[in-house]
This record gives sequence, structure tokens and C-alpha cells, in this order.
Amino acid sequence: MTIARPFAVAMAALLMIAPAFAKNFAVPTKNPAITITVPDNWKTQEIEFGYSARPQDESVFFSVEFASARNIDKMMATNDAWMKENKIKKVEPIKAEAPLNGISATIFQYRTTDENGPTKVDFILLPAGESRVIMLTVWGSDEEREGHGKELDAIFGSIKSIN
Repeated sequence: MTIARPFAVAMAALLMIAPAFAKNFAVPTKNPAITITVPDNWKTQEIEFGYSARPQDESVFFSVEFASARNIDKMMATNDAWMKENKIKKVEPIKAEAPLNGISATIFQYRTTDENGPTKVDFILLPAGESRVIMLTVWGSDEEREGHGKELDAIFGSIKSIN
């Protein structure tokens, strides 16, 4: 019985510390539709339509962006320019519909190449209500994604609908 109490106190302390190891975002910032968490040791920055995050070795790119329905074409054009800037060859994507933590999602996966060889770029579209859309982007080779698999799984597992 005396071991159980210190263990419970230690677990409670760990749970209180755990949020310090992650960065939480509500997306969009005004009237958010989802929350998402990225590892604290990933570098984050604000981008035109949202936020991007990369691990310390910068081998994988992740972003979360949002736009109103009338600005989706502009957001997609920005992403086309991003692919060109990063020397990602544009190919016809594989399109799939699948739920992501209970949220319906449309996935566009580009199995392509960049200046380092074979790579994948996923654009995942999520409805955000009020004629808005959220787009998640993941870019990296299979090996790079595998090397950060636990972190990517944690990011995708953290996505929660606010509605």
C-alpha cells in the first residue's frame, strides 16, 4: 500500500509535466475546428495559411493549413509553388477517402521524387465547417517517415475535432 501512493503521486506529476513536451494548436485560430499537437522539440513556424513543423534533423516536413472555400484555389496554388521550390516532381496523385480520428478526410498522395530521390507528399483535406477546409501536409521519403514514425503517429493521433 505504501508503494501505491508514491507511484500515484509520480504518475500525477508526470501527467502535469507532459504538456510541456508538446506544442498545441487550435486550427483555424479564429473559431477553431480541430486541435493538433506537435512534439516540442520540432521546429515550428507560422506560414501563409497556418503552421509548419520539422524535426531537428529536418528530414520530414509537416504542416497544417486552413482556408475558406473561396481561398482553396489560392492555398493549392501556394502548395504547387512550394512543391516546385522544393524540387518535388509533380505527378498525378493517388486519391483516397478515409476517416482520420473520426473526421472524414480526402487524401492526395504523390509518390514522386525530389532532389534526394524517391519521396512522398500527402495532402490531407479535412472539413472545418462554415465553408472552411483544413489541409495537412506530410513530406518525406519512406525511410525519413519511418525514422520519425512515432512522432508522426503522435501528431496524427492528437488531431481532435472540436465540434
